[in-house]
Amino acid sequence: MEQKQFLKNERTAFIWVNVGCLILFIGLMIWKYCPALHTLSNACVFHEIFHLYCPGCGGTRAVYALLQLDLWKSFLYHPIVLFIALILVEYYVGAIVTLIRRNGKRYYYLRVWFCYVALGIVVVNFVARNLLLVFGHIDYIGDLLPYWINR
Repeated sequence: MEQKQFLKNERTAFIWVNVGCLILFIGLMIWKYCPALHTLSNACVFHEIFHLYCPGCGGTRAVYALLQLDLWKSFLYHPIVLFIALILVEYYVGAIVTLIRRNGKRYYYLRVWFCYVALGIVVVNFVARNLLLVFGHIDYIGDLLPYWINR
């Protein structure tokens, strides 16, 4: 009986992760193919006030690049997207193996250090990108370089 409950919980979690990913994918496709939405919230307050990139800048572009299988461009836009994609791949493979084997053993593990690594990636990306922009005039996204060159 315990194993049946375990498999039921695993199936439920797997379904909810799939529903969440599907909603995210549909939202991205609506955002990409509905240009009228781009005028609604195109301005980033951090971007407009400080003329620097915020910690999340480039995330949407990184997802688009990843959907086109351009891993290098996705990494340059924001490396957290690739990290999360790798964690999702590990989860999916492990969850599918767990559901197929039905032996009561889980074949994937979500670890706490994933959160610390993700936070570190966001902070390092934020600091490095803005230091390169301000002091090195290197802007691989291309949004803010004209402001810093004319200073």
